[in-house]
Amino acid sequence: MAHRFRGKIVVVTGASSGIGRAAAHEFAREGATLVVAARGRESLEAAAEECRALGAETIAIPTDVADEHAVKDLVGTTTSRFGRIDVFVGNAALFVYGRFDQTPTEAFKRVLETNLYGHVHAVKALLPHWKQRGSGTYVLVGSIQSLLSAPYQSAYVTSKHAALGLADVLADEFQGTGIRFGAVLPSTIDTPIYQNGANYTGKASHPLPPTVSVQRAAKAVVAQALHPKRNRYVGRFQASLVSAEFIVPWAFHRITGPMVETFALRGKQEPTDGNLYASAEAGNAVDGGWVAKRRRVTRPLVWAGVLGAVVLGLRTARR
Repeated sequence: MAHRFRGKIVVVTGASSGIGRAAAHEFAREGATLVVAARGRESLEAAAEECRALGAETIAIPTDVADEHAVKDLVGTTTSRFGRIDVFVGNAALFVYGRFDQTPTEAFKRVLETNLYGHVHAVKALLPHWKQRGSGTYVLVGSIQSLLSAPYQSAYVTSKHAALGLADVLADEFQGTGIRFGAVLPSTIDTPIYQNGANYTGKASHPLPPTVSVQRAAKAVVAQALHPKRNRYVGRFQASLVSAEFIVPWAFHRITGPMVETFALRGKQEPTDGNLYASAEAGNAVDGGWVAKRRRVTRPLVWAGVLGAVVLGLRTARR
């Protein structure tokens, strides 16, 4: 192991589950001193203990990034204890399935408070420290939906588009300095976000295939911290759709609805706020088990379904 982050102080938000927890493991293996943050105390401490078992000095600081004062305390506590922050991974995020007219306004606001203002709060708290030091790296964990439309996900897509816009502006404003901003844009990743997220559709939520392992996303976060660039994609298939939306928008926007309705919303489920207003402690884990299920059951059906959705979209276009 190269231990490329030995002596570096790394903060990871949303570290109790999914990409954040897996990224914390990767940084621990690379020798970083870690501060992990999330709302759930028990699952956060479990993640911290996993990092300690990998040899990393790690402290856990329960934090809701939607709370500006809590984020200031996170940055202040870290700099007081370790003297600096070298890398900040803004990963905390909430997810909602539901048409725009199904999604309660408060739920919509809650997603923006976390997925957008969580980054605003962090960067505001970090900049005085980084300006004084002349260096610092912010890794914004966005989504392929930072660039694409996705029916039934208006709150999530809005928040991710806005957060990527923020990262772009910050990268422009601090270009040529030692303060660096870059985004990781994962496609569908195998995390518990689909089990834990809010859902107002009346149907059970599933990830939109193909599903990529959470470890690939975690390694991309580490790579972005080492060598920041504007956008680092995870998952080739869905990344290719970014070009498709601009080259053949008429086709792209006709297949997205059928794709979501065929693969992502299947079976019945009572509407739920999920983990919007409190951490889903019992459901927090590194992965959501979706890749294993895909390999056993759904992989043979995925490409047939994709082909069917494309054909349906083309027929609709001709009409």
